[in-house]
Amino acid sequence: MSLDLIVLLISESDLRSALTARLTMIGINVVTIGVDQLMQGMPGTAIETAVLVTDDGPIGQAASEVSPAWLQVVILNGTRGGLDDRPVRLSRNGAIRRLVEILDGWRRSSPSQ
Repeated sequence: MSLDLIVLLISESDLRSALTARLTMIGINVVTIGVDQLMQGMPGTAIETAVLVTDDGPIGQAASEVSPAWLQVVILNGTRGGLDDRPVRLSRNGAIRRLVEILDGWRRSSPSQ
């Protein structure tokens, strides 16, 4: 998986800030967006190389449906699921640590790394 960008669409500001800090510390490019920005659209080439990380519920559902071209979608606060699922769902308990591990693993296994 060629992981170039993580797009955070998370309503909780504390979680969004914590994820941004942790991901940038391990060298992952992070962009935060709001629902309005998602609905306006993002360039297709950016989406094809980006992982969308979002909340569970209507925002997460809308985000994954707006553009199915995301490299992968990760929904936080969801039920547990496997890494091959689309979207990947992570339970809230330990979500930051687990997400960082998953994304770092994807980034390290990328052929361009």
